Amino acid sequence: MGEVRMKFAVIGSLGWAGIRHVEALTQLGHEIVAVVDPGEGCAAQAAEIGAVAVPSLDELDLSSIEAATLALPPSLHPAATRKLAKAGIHVLCEKPMAPDSKEAQELVDFAKTVDVTIMPGYLLRTNPHIRGFVEGLKKLGPLRRLHISTNVRKPSMAGWRSEPVIGGALLVNAIHQLDLATWFIGERLTPRMAQLDNAHHEAPTEDLFYTALVSPSGVTASVLSSWSPHPPISNDGLMVTDAGRLRIEAESDTGNIVLMQEGYRLNGEDVVLDDIHGAPEKMVGVNQFVREFEHFVDAIENRTPLWVTVEDNFAVQKLIEDCRAAAIAPAGRTAARR
Repeated sequence: MGEVRMKFAVIGSLGWAGIRHVEALTQLGHEIVAVVDPGEGCAAQAAEIGAVAVPSLDELDLSSIEAATLALPPSLHPAATRKLAKAGIHVLCEKPMAPDSKEAQELVDFAKTVDVTIMPGYLLRTNPHIRGFVEGLKKLGPLRRLHISTNVRKPSMAGWRSEPVIGGALLVNAIHQLDLATWFIGERLTPRMAQLDNAHHEAPTEDLFYTALVSPSGVTASVLSSWSPHPPISNDGLMVTDAGRLRIEAESDTGNIVLMQEGYRLNGEDVVLDDIHGAPEKMVGVNQFVREFEHFVDAIENRTPLWVTVEDNFAVQKLIEDCRAAAIAPAGRTAARR
């Protein structure tokens, strides 16, 4: 149970992320005052955790909460963020925070005008395994090359993940990898080329995204995100989670580093990372949403600087648009197999 008990509302509580927000906040011992969702299951969800069910944000009693989480379609995030923040409510908003970089920049400007914590949900930045890896990365000195890839098993692309605007491998998965690449390198990245294709599934959105990027100082980066029925199986040189398989490798003029299941391999030497809180568990299997909310509450209570900001969200949303602009014409699954 968390040392600080806060009053939360989870908005979009029946979605994939919203359900995990409810679980994480409950595990940490925070009070979920209300779950907000128009879906039929909202009342049952509320009854199970002792909350009230509310069909829309407009009907939520803002005076009853201190913080809220948003897990809505991106087009709804900016207005909801503003409404909550203006009422003095702290906000954790799932990625992406806006439908495009223009509105993302407007949120950056807005956040400077309110005295509340607004944090985007790029949960890999709060993952203790990734944060430990960053410490190893710093030992290499200036980077020359970075590669990040995810292979996610998806027998089909049914549901919202295949819908235009809110779905696709780029916006759902690669957005995290692009954020990590920008964070690790510490510079603006420009795509030299990008590819969005359907390698496995006939769907309105891509199941494969790849881009080659470069920074102003000449660091080369590549990002691959793939959804497929039978992704390559390998436990070496990557972190395996229930969301897929993440590989990160980097090199400098003095050495190299690869993400491993229990830490990282730095210049051929394995470094095993214990949990940063001193628990005996290893990094793999950690509840990333729990860690994200621990940091969010710490930032609220102790004014701890955020590990990920609305400015970071703008940067990755702009990079996504740059990648789409640089994308080569898709071959299409049928054409590619001829």
